[in-house]
Amino acid sequence: MKKEKKINQKKGKIQLKKTPINFSNTKFLLFLSFLLSIFLAVNIYSSQVIPPLYLKLINNDKKATIEYLKKIKTLPQFKTELKKLTTIFGKQIAEEVFFEDTQRKIKIKKLEAVLQKNPKSRDVLYALSKLYQEDGNYKLAEEYFKKAKEIDPMIK
Repeated sequence: MKKEKKINQKKGKIQLKKTPINFSNTKFLLFLSFLLSIFLAVNIYSSQVIPPLYLKLINNDKKATIEYLKKIKTLPQFKTELKKLTTIFGKQIAEEVFFEDTQRKIKIKKLEAVLQKNPKSRDVLYALSKLYQEDGNYKLAEEYFKKAKEIDPMIK
């Protein structure tokens, strides 16, 4: 509490009057300034730490663009990014982004054909389980893995 001297003019006496100091406003302002300084520090730090992949992308580096598109393939904005970057680099970029997927599908077709001739081939079944797992088809991957494990229980 802060004490103030106040002169009562009628009586000619000096009276001490207690006036409360409002700490709630100052605490709020301090807290707000603290939060603002934290926000600014994080913002400055994050703006200075730009991933190298993004810098290469800005400089129209084709390899970096392909790597970027491969990493965001499962995200919803992939199609719009692919369309935008196809206008810059041409249709060949889409082929390069999906190259591994295409190769995997070709391998799967070849192994399925081999499996028709030899359905008890442990190595073919195991390879198919790995390829389907890479492709994201976990149900078929598990199915082929179980078949391979039936033939050779030592497979892990």
